[in-house]
Amino acid sequence: MTQYTAFVSDKELHEVDFTGFRLTTIREMKKLYPLSEGFPEQPWHSFDDDVEILNTPDEKAFEKLRISKWMNPPYDLEDYSNKAFVYSIEGRWNDLFITALQKYIKEHITPDQNVDLIRFWAGHAEDYQLLNESTLVIDEIEPSDLALIGKQLYTRVKFV
Repeated sequence: MTQYTAFVSDKELHEVDFTGFRLTTIREMKKLYPLSEGFPEQPWHSFDDDVEILNTPDEKAFEKLRISKWMNPPYDLEDYSNKAFVYSIEGRWNDLFITALQKYIKEHITPDQNVDLIRFWAGHAEDYQLLNESTLVIDEIEPSDLALIGKQLYTRVKFV
């Protein structure tokens, strides 16, 4: 089973990516990270020079906020929402992530978009759980509100 966090909405949302990931050719990687005593050969060294891989110079990239249109959400999502637009929310729920998420909500979400943030576990149909429902006023959202959401297992927060 996996826990997912998503925005579901009646209208399209703005996508953001603070992870710093970018497609980089193996040729570029070899220039960025030449073989040396401090940098031994990596599996990608055997790839063709024109192959592109995802790279980030920041090892904490997985902790940073990324909101992207979810093209292939888990089938379990149908149990929790039938809204037209679904966006994956990724990152580690630390202070940096929460601050970025708060700023995103205040700058990019409006009540007319009818946006819910949902957190749910997916993987076993027999493990379906009702979502705890709550509402937050967009202009009044505090980091503590988001930190609490990040601790929830099954929740739906409607933004008004």
